Amino acid sequence: MRKDFDLSLYLVTDRELSLGRSLEEVVTEAVKGGATIVQLREKDAPTGEFIELARKLKEILKPAGIPLIINDRVDVALAADADGVHIGQSDMKYEDARRLLGNDKIIGLSVENINDIDIANTLDVDYIGISPVFGTPTKTDTAQPFGLEGLRKAVAQSIHPTVGIGGMNASTAADVMETGCGGIAVVSAICSAENIAKATAELRKLVEENKKELWSKEVWKKSEKIYSAILGQEFLKEMSDGTLSDEVFGRYIAQDEIYLKNYYHQMTMLSELMESKEEKELFLAFAQSGMEGEKAMHDMLIDKYGIETKVEASKVTADYNAHICEGIATGNKCIALAAVLPCMWIYNRVGLHILNTAKLDDNPYKEWILEYGNEEFTNGVNTVLEMVDKWAAQADEKTREQMDYYYLKAALYEYAFWDWGYFADTKSYSYTDSLQEWL
Repeated sequence: MRKDFDLSLYLVTDRELSLGRSLEEVVTEAVKGGATIVQLREKDAPTGEFIELARKLKEILKPAGIPLIINDRVDVALAADADGVHIGQSDMKYEDARRLLGNDKIIGLSVENINDIDIANTLDVDYIGISPVFGTPTKTDTAQPFGLEGLRKAVAQSIHPTVGIGGMNASTAADVMETGCGGIAVVSAICSAENIAKATAELRKLVEENKKELWSKEVWKKSEKIYSAILGQEFLKEMSDGTLSDEVFGRYIAQDEIYLKNYYHQMTMLSELMESKEEKELFLAFAQSGMEGEKAMHDMLIDKYGIETKVEASKVTADYNAHICEGIATGNKCIALAAVLPCMWIYNRVGLHILNTAKLDDNPYKEWILEYGNEEFTNGVNTVLEMVDKWAAQADEKTREQMDYYYLKAALYEYAFWDWGYFADTKSYSYTDSLQEWL
């Protein structure tokens, strides 16, 4: 089992910036001030020295329960029995690092652009380091800085916990945490501080005061078991490699036709709950795209495969639509949007996942994959996520509990929808009645 960790204040060591003080002193003082996780970064140290330093720091951190992460070097992490590693885009591939370290160790991954995040979303990494947020003299070999707006978009797009890297200090910490980022990775602002414990404590205070607990991140974490099960479905695996049978795909599309008609009405009803003109127009645009973009794609596929669409709704389809309508009928826009959200968010993340893993050449389902993984759809979903997080932050506890329920139940119906497409009535879908077992 992987160790629990808190990304809030992530110290990255640098002996050259430590004003002649030992790493042991720097880390000890940083822990006193409130550092929550420590990465040992040694680009030039001989392997033996690197391992010895790691062992010393582990002894310092162990009583406080603070994880020790090794930068780049999986061999050093193994030798010192560190809690994990942090790898960059040019380091060892994630799959190799996981195979060597096993499932109990933490693995963080640096991402340098939105495409890196989409790829990271297909991996079981424990967190991503968004790098660099700002330009910094401690790392000159980095990509174009994300900036605050880029960071906000990156946080929304990632399904993993996030930490901002590059230019993190007392002047930038508050703005960075306001984006919903899970924490800041600090080098010089701690290592070069005259009073390390005091500087660390001040940074921790800024982080905690400006931390934004995003409902979307919380509910996604609660739904991890459901989402993992979705990605593991035979339907999506076979669609990704182009081996899904015409019969199964046709059965799925026929049910999706029924769902799509309901989707248009649901989005229209949702728009009526909105208070501003901009919000109303956004959901009407989603309704329109469903009736134009998705319907055009459906019509093409129906014609291509000769799919019979005059079918009865399956129990899964009927129950899913009833669940969404029930959420909208509460008249609470937070709950209503939570009920509708999985049909946008999960479809988009699945589309992006398949887009980054599928064989698109000669894939008969290429049009479907491209529809849900495209940039326009992704940007629309991210806009909705920002909206729902803003609303959730102002909602009372009872409303947030209802948001969780309607989102998670709808996410489970998403799983069941693909499951029924593959197996039809040859199995039971009573698992949709027992949400707690999936959390």
